Order: sequence, then C-alpha cells, then structure tokens
Amino acid sequence: MSAREYSARVTLHVVDDEGQAITGAKTIISFVREYARAESERVGSSRGISDAKGLATLDGKTMEASIGYGAEKDGYYQVMGARFFFTSTGYLRLLPWNPTIEVVLKRIKKPVPMYAKRVASSLPQLEAPVSYDLEAGDWVSPYGRGKTADLVFVGKLNKNGDRVYDWTMKLTFSNPRDGIQRFKPEPDFMRFQSPHEAPEDGYVSEWNLARTRRGPKVREQTNYDVAGGYFFRVRTVLDKDGKVVKALYGKIYGDFFDMVYYLNPDGTRNIEYDPKRNLLQTSNSDDSAYKSLAP
Repeated sequence: MSAREYSARVTLHVVDDEGQAITGAKTIISFVREYARAESERVGSSRGISDAKGLATLDGKTMEASIGYGAEKDGYYQVMGARFFFTSTGYLRLLPWNPTIEVVLKRIKKPVPMYAKRVASSLPQLEAPVSYDLEAGDWVSPYGRGKTADLVFVGKLNKNGDRVYDWTMKLTFSNPRDGIQRFKPEPDFMRFQSPHEAPEDGYVSEWNLARTRRGPKVREQTNYDVAGGYFFRVRTVLDKDGKVVKALYGKIYGDFFDMVYYLNPDGTRNIEYDPKRNLLQTSNSDDSAYKSLAP
C-alpha cells in the first residue's frame, strides 16, 4: 500500500466456544494512522458492543492493509491483538468491504490452583536418565530437590563439525498408563489457549524428539515445536483390571525445555489454570518463571 489512509469496515461476530452468540461484548478494532498529530496518536481505534446476534460493525481509517481486533466480556476469556488482512484496495477503501470476522470467547468455567512454571533450560546430563518432578518444579536428586520422577529423559548429542550434529531426546514415564500426547494451542491473541479438559485417552508412554543438521547452509530437520503443546498424565494408579482409577493431568505450552507446564493436583482432567493461585512458591515476587503465566 502507498502511504495514504484507506477506510476499513469489518463486522465482528462474537460467539462462545459452543458457537452461541454473545450479546454485550466489548469489541475493538485498531489501525495505524498516517495523519496523526503526534507519534502517540499513530494507533487509532474504534469500539462497539455486540448486539443480540453477537454482531458489532466497526469503521476506521488506516494506512496498512490490516487491522487488529479483539473482544471481551465478563465471564469469558479475552481475545485481543488478533489481526485481519485485507486482500486488495478499492477507491480509498480496503477490500473486502465489511467482512464478518468470527471472534471466539472461551467461557471461564472452573479455574483451579496448579503447579505452574516456565522452564528454559537443558538436561543436567546426557547419555543417562534424568528425571523431573513437576510438583517440586525441579530435577530429581542429585540434580535438584525433586523426589518424584514424573518425566524421565535420556538425551544424546553427537557433534561432528560446524553445525553438524544429531540431537535426540527420549521421554518416558514411571508408571504404567502415564503418558503424553500433542495438541495445538490456540493463537497467542486468545487468553486461554487450551481446551478446558485434558483427554481421557490417547496418551503414549514414550516420546522422541530429534534435531539434525548437516552444515551451516543446511536447514535443521526436527520435530521440535515451540509453538506446539502437550497433554500429559502422570502418577497413574490402576485397579486390578488395568483401569485408571487415579492420575494427575496437565498441559505444556511449548516444547522441552522451552516451555510452560501446568500440573493439576486435584485428580480431575480440568486444565483451566487460575493464574492467581500458583502452587509453586518463589521468594522473588517478580520471578517470571512463576508469575504472569496465562491460563
């Protein structure tokens, strides 16, 4: 786009996670202005309230081919910072004109206290098993103060020159029917990025990650995914028929070990975390490993 302002109009359709219209949601679009009196006024906005059908039509003028949008209402998780990209321009307007954009606000159901922590580290040793205690938020002795081997890792690294390497990591568990499975978190603009509950089934007892590269001009090959996520089940207890009678469930945003994990200790599959009730304690009230973790 050339450096001129174009008119833009969109209709936000605000619905809940069952597709039902949400009335009375606060809606907003934001846009970059060319003709602003001050730098602080470069970002403009238009606001509205969704009607009985969950619809709110908003207008603005922008010098970019996209707008930001969001919505919020008490009792729902906020959506903020999503973007819509227009496909072309007409006479001083962006096209398509007045598209309908669905905005899904997930319901706040039952947030619960959890053990939650941001982890950015590496394995304390390679070639031999090391274990992580999710409740303690630390490696199991002798590498930390953890006592329960919730996650058991074996990492290997073979380097053979400038950015020539093979890195593998195998994750296993301590109990029969413990396990893990991948899921795709919602985009960052959604405050709540996971389902409300972890699945009942589908967990695998072993997970393998690999990163391979064959030189500085060759792209790394990997199944590692920092934009992904996992559900997990640990501390599983079975009855005499092999049925799960007790277990702890949780989720991970990211990948090992660039991740945020959440462990629910109440024995249900609920993974809706209450950010005000982190069961992991820290002496530093500003410690980013424990604070400001989204649900």
